[in-house]
Formats: sequence, C-alpha cells, structure tokens
Amino acid sequence: MLGSSPFLLLVVKMRAFMIAAIITVLAVPANAQMGGHSKGGGKLGQKSDEQLAAEQQKKKNEENAYKDALKKIPDQPVKEKDPWASMR
Repeated sequence: MLGSSPFLLLVVKMRAFMIAAIITVLAVPANAQMGGHSKGGGKLGQKSDEQLAAEQQKKKNEENAYKDALKKIPDQPVKEKDPWASMR
C-alpha cells in the first residue's frame, strides 16, 4: 500500500532532485578551478606583434632601471658579528 502512495512518490522525487542539486552545486566550483578554457577561435586574448614588442621593451627598460638603482646603493662594510663580545 505504501509503494503507490502519492506522498511517497513526491518524497522520492524531491530526494532525487536534492541529490542532483547538491552534486551540481559542488561541481560548479571545481569547474571554475580547472580553468575552463574555451576552445573558441576569438582574438580576445591574442596580442599583436607591436604590443608584444612594446611589452618586451617596457620589461627591458624596467630591468635596466632596477639594475641602475641597485648600482646606486653604496656597499656596506661587512662586520663580523660577535654577540658575546660584551660578555668576555
């Protein structure tokens, strides 16, 4: 008698729906972490040769500026540290 009850069918359907909803909710963040790279052939992420050359020149200029800034820092004499010097 309980097998054909409309209430029992509703409970079974709701249980199946809730399980599917939980699996979906848990799978969406995993898909986001995997990257989800589209295989479309758009030019959205592609850069032209001029842009690549400009970026390389900018990176080279920044590297040279960094190296020049390091050269301006005076050398500090290396002192031998002796933490027990005042105790002897």
